[in-house]
Amino acid sequence: EEFEIAPFPDLATYTRIFLPNQVYAKTNQNRFSQSFIINPIIWQNDNSFKKTLSYFYLQTSFSIDRKVKNNGDHLSVNPFQSSEEDIFGLIKTFTNSLYYNRGKRDHSVIYTFTKNEAQNLISIGTIKNDNSFHSVEYQHLLHKSWLFDILAKTLHSTSSSLTFAEKNYIIDGYLYIPKISYLFSKNVSLDLFYEYTNKKNQIGSLDTLTQNRFGTSFSYNGSSKFNINSEISLYDNDFVGNEYSSAGYQMLEGLQKGKNLTWRMLFQINLAKFLDLNFVYQGRKSETSDAIHTGNVELRAYF
Repeated sequence: EEFEIAPFPDLATYTRIFLPNQVYAKTNQNRFSQSFIINPIIWQNDNSFKKTLSYFYLQTSFSIDRKVKNNGDHLSVNPFQSSEEDIFGLIKTFTNSLYYNRGKRDHSVIYTFTKNEAQNLISIGTIKNDNSFHSVEYQHLLHKSWLFDILAKTLHSTSSSLTFAEKNYIIDGYLYIPKISYLFSKNVSLDLFYEYTNKKNQIGSLDTLTQNRFGTSFSYNGSSKFNINSEISLYDNDFVGNEYSSAGYQMLEGLQKGKNLTWRMLFQINLAKFLDLNFVYQGRKSETSDAIHTGNVELRAYF
């Protein structure tokens, strides 16, 4: 359990395989999902207060997939009713988004709240994860060529393991990302962005991270036959704590303390109506390591 999921392909040196055993646990599994949308755009030509409401758009979605212990007494069909000790597996997601001037890039605003919960029972015990964030994004297109984008976001991430105390952390933080994009045309754009991130682990070794990121990206979305996306970023990580712990690994996202340089490029080529070819190349470099280059080629067929 000392291993973490690798954020970069070259760091994935082990494969975890779960093997069946002789311990059988009878369970009930149920799934429930629901989405809700309010779109008052039909009032956009109204002269009353309804016209103001037509600028807004609300979208809410909820899903739950749960496995609970079955004692044989009855069939559990209620996805919201069970004791904590009876839950063997849980995946729960809630997302709520409120839009103003949705999709128009004219002083457009998006507020989003997302909460994800996961719980798994495996041979080493129960592991629980809880992630949530609030975000507000503002977009405005000026003179049909300059797109201004500002994103502010709060972060909350927890991990709990009864067997391995090293897995326990509560990370709170926030970030904001101002970005300026120049639109050469409908299909070609160049971005300049800055990202400031602050994270703190509230328990254990009380790790802290202050991260400054500067970068630029370019995208060409031509015809359906050829697309290019590229990005280069410089990270400055001021980290205090144990970077090799679960909390430190989560906060640094696989990068190192100090300055890090990352870059990536994606080519998408449509060879035929049913055949796509993708090239992905990415690399990174830190102050204490040489440049690491990784790439992959994917041929995808649609039937």
